[in-house]
Order: sequence, then C-alpha cells, then structure tokens
Amino acid sequence: MGKLDDIQSLIYDLTKDERARLREWFDEYDGDSWDAQFDNDVKSGKIGSYADRAKKSANEGKSKDV
Repeated sequence: MGKLDDIQSLIYDLTKDERARLREWFDEYDGDSWDAQFDNDVKSGKIGSYADRAKKSANEGKSKDV
C-alpha cells in the first residue's frame, strides 16, 4: 500500500468537521505552492514571454475584452 492509499484510508475515517478542516488546510497549502511556483516562473522569465505576446496581440487589436 502506498502513501496515497494510506491517506485515502485515513480520510474516509474523518468526521465531517475534520474533512472541512482538511479542505481548508489543503486549499491554503495548495495555493501557497501554486504561488511559489508562479513566482519562480516569473523570476526565471517563463511568464514574461507569454505576457509580451499577450500585450502585442492586444496592441494589434487581436484580442477581445471579456
């Protein structure tokens, strides 16, 4: 049995309140991880090229307001 299987088994045994607390914790944890990855991508220049292309398309009238 792997770690994920162990975690799933434990989650099945949680009360409704414990599952709610787990969801809150995981949302924060996952959000922090996503923020850190995004910051790393920005610092490494991975995001800049996409932003530059988007700005260029907008300036050329190739995008729509949503």
